[in-house]
Parts: sequence; structure tokens; C-alpha cells
Amino acid sequence: MFSTCSARRHQTSALAMLLFAGMAITPMAWAIDGPTHQGAATASRAALMAPVAAEIIAPSAGLTPDLLVQKVLQRNPGIEAMQAASDAAGARIESAGALDDPMVSYAIAPNTAGGPRQGLNQNVQFSQKFPWPGTLDLRSRMATAEAESADQQVADLRLRLAALARSVYAQWYYVHRALAINAENVTLVTHLRAVAETAYASGQSPQQDVLQAEVELVRLSNQAIELRRLQHTVQAKINGLQNIDPGSEVPAPDDLPREIPLSTEAALQDAALAHYPILQSIHARIAASRDRVALAHKSYLPNVTLLAGYNSIMDMPAKRLTVGIAINIPFGGNHRGEVNEANARLHESEAKLADVRNQLLSNLDQTRATAAQAAATIKLYNGKLLPLIRLNMHAAEADYSGGSSSGDFLKLITAQQQYLTAELELARARADFFTQLASLNYQTGGAIWPSSSSATALDVNP
Repeated sequence: MFSTCSARRHQTSALAMLLFAGMAITPMAWAIDGPTHQGAATASRAALMAPVAAEIIAPSAGLTPDLLVQKVLQRNPGIEAMQAASDAAGARIESAGALDDPMVSYAIAPNTAGGPRQGLNQNVQFSQKFPWPGTLDLRSRMATAEAESADQQVADLRLRLAALARSVYAQWYYVHRALAINAENVTLVTHLRAVAETAYASGQSPQQDVLQAEVELVRLSNQAIELRRLQHTVQAKINGLQNIDPGSEVPAPDDLPREIPLSTEAALQDAALAHYPILQSIHARIAASRDRVALAHKSYLPNVTLLAGYNSIMDMPAKRLTVGIAINIPFGGNHRGEVNEANARLHESEAKLADVRNQLLSNLDQTRATAAQAAATIKLYNGKLLPLIRLNMHAAEADYSGGSSSGDFLKLITAQQQYLTAELELARARADFFTQLASLNYQTGGAIWPSSSSATALDVNP
């Protein structure tokens, strides 16, 4: 309930802060591809790509954060598109380490066909190209590293979607909690109006007390209208993440987890550096770039082509069967550009790694600080502020109802406003804390809410 326009604006901005403030998640724009391949990286990719749908989700009549995450990951079409691109990257692993196809050529001398003294003259030749030793291994390693990078991009998308799902769930919880608080206050102010009407009828209070209660009821009605609009907005966000109609009904949320410990900054940094998918993707790209540099240097070395042929034009049968070898002669000018490009790509990846790492640690520090502030607010409100406000409100009502000389309906209304504001701020702090945890879970590569086969969980465990 609001006694002044400024108080009402404070409440409206408080609602907007939660619903439109961005999480500390900075999606890194890097080529995005997807899962399951061959080679040495298979085991690590299997752990990263384990579907969140495998998590055990307790049955509930309402919507839970894990259930929403599961639905988003099952229905979001972006994951399927990236996984298809990742399949293409994985398919290149086998062909990258294979030899080029052998070549067969066949030629005839048409004028010898049907000649009176000799048969048709023919020339058949077979050739197989062999690159310089180590080239095929480098190509295979480079393709495997690129496939690993693609898998990490899919893992990053899944974690970002999970973080967005948990963030919008926190908004969904807040809107429902705010509507419940609004309804509770409507009931309470209706009761206060009845008390004021009784006092006015007996001549113990002025009509202004009744009118003031009416004004507060109108303001609460307007707040409910704003909250229902925000509820509609959040519902559209939830359905948009699930790729379903924006107007589809969304179940009411369960309560947010309580008493969630916050891991130390050092533990969060260690988890982020070890498991953040974008970092792992860039590490894989650096490995691929180093192999590309090595391949560019091998272009200065010759390829060997083995030849075998049969030429019937030779007069003596012993001369008709031939074997041989062909070697290309690399010229430096043809390959310097390849080496320079490969070195530039490697430098780009290394610089990108340093930039992403620094930005990650900065975002992590900011996110944890915000989460710690929200946790401190929750503790302060639950432990001290709300109990004091309730006592103040009950005392003000007792003074007014008892006809005390100190009884003042304005004090009673003000106490009620303080109660409403504190309840809303507590709900906002709980939602904000959960939103920051979702951001931390993304930045640490899923270390806060791990799937059944992903990284080990940190201290934060709802």
C-alpha cells in the first residue's frame, strides 16, 4: 500500500528492476556447433553433453525451476540446429585422416582399332598420392579439436538456456508472490476500513479515516493491475523459451529454494576456469590453430605420388608395364600466405582466450557480490526488519482500535505500507538471489546445479 506518489513510483520501479534487469551472463559470440563424435575427445564431450532431462525431478503440482529447465532444453529449437552443425564437424574427423582417393586413367589410340597388323593400343595408369609423414595425423587432430570446440558451444547454449529458464522462473515466482502480498493487503485494508467505519459511526474518528482506507484500496487495485500485466509478460517469456504459444497457460510456481549457501569466490573461480564452456571451446580452437600452423609449414615439404601403368604401344612386352614416383616441388611464395594466415588465426584465438578469461572472472566477481548482497538482505529482513514491522503494525492497530489518544489512522496506514514494502523487497531479494545463482551456474559450467554426469557440485546446493 502506498501513501504518496513517490512511494508508488518506488514500488513500480522495484518491480521493473527484477523483471528487466539483465543477469551477469555475457554470451560469447564464437562459432556455435554441436555433439557426439569420434576420437580422443569422446569421453569429455559425453560428460558435457549429458542432457539435463536426465536429472531427477521431484513430482510437484506446480512449476519448479528444474522442470522448467527440462522443458526448455527439450523444446528449444536452437539446440537441435546446433547439434546438427556439430554432427557435421564430427563427421569431418574420419575423412580428415584419410588418404586422397586413388586415381586411375585410361587412354586408347583410336586409329589402331581394327588395324590389319596390330590390335588396339591402350594405356592404363594408376596413381596414389601420399602426403608428407605426419600430415594426416595433424589433419585428424585438428578436426577432432574443432569438433570438441563445437561440442563446447552446444554445452554453452544449454547452460545459457538453463540460466535464462531459472532467471525467468525467479521472475514468475516474484510476480506470484507480489500478487499474493497484494491480495493479503487488500484483505487487511478492508479490515482496517471496517474498523474506521465502526469508529466513525460511533463518533470516535473522522470520516477522513474511512476515505483514506478507500484511497489505499484503490491504489492496491492499481498495483494489482500492474502486477497482472507483468505476469502476462513473464508468461510470454516462459512460453517463448519453450517455443510454444505465448498465451499458453503456465502453472503457478513452487517456492524458491531456501537456505542456499554461497560458495567462496576462490571455489567459484576454480570451477569457472575449469568448466566454463566458452573457455574450453577456445582452448580447443587454440589446439586446432596450432595444428593448422604445423600443417601450413608441412606445405613446404613435397607430397609423393606412386605410379603404376601399362602401355600396349611399346613394341616389347617387357617395356609395357611401368612403375614410378612423382614429387611436387613446393615454391615458398605459394605457401607463405598459408603460414602467415595460420599464425594470425592462432594469435587471434590466444588473444580471445585472455579476453574471455578476464571478462569471465570480472562477471563472476560482480555476480557473486550481487548474490551476497541479496543473501544479506534476506537474512536482515527475516531476522530483524519484518518482525519489527509486524510489531509496529499490530501496535498501531491496537492503539487505533482501542481509542487511545495516541491512536492515529495515518500511522496505521503507514505501518501497513511499511509491511507491504518489506514483504515485496524480501520477495525481490529472494528472486534476485536465485537469479544470480543461475548466472553463477552458467559461469561455472554447471557446477552449482550439475546434471548426473557433469562437473562436481560446489557448496551451493538447493
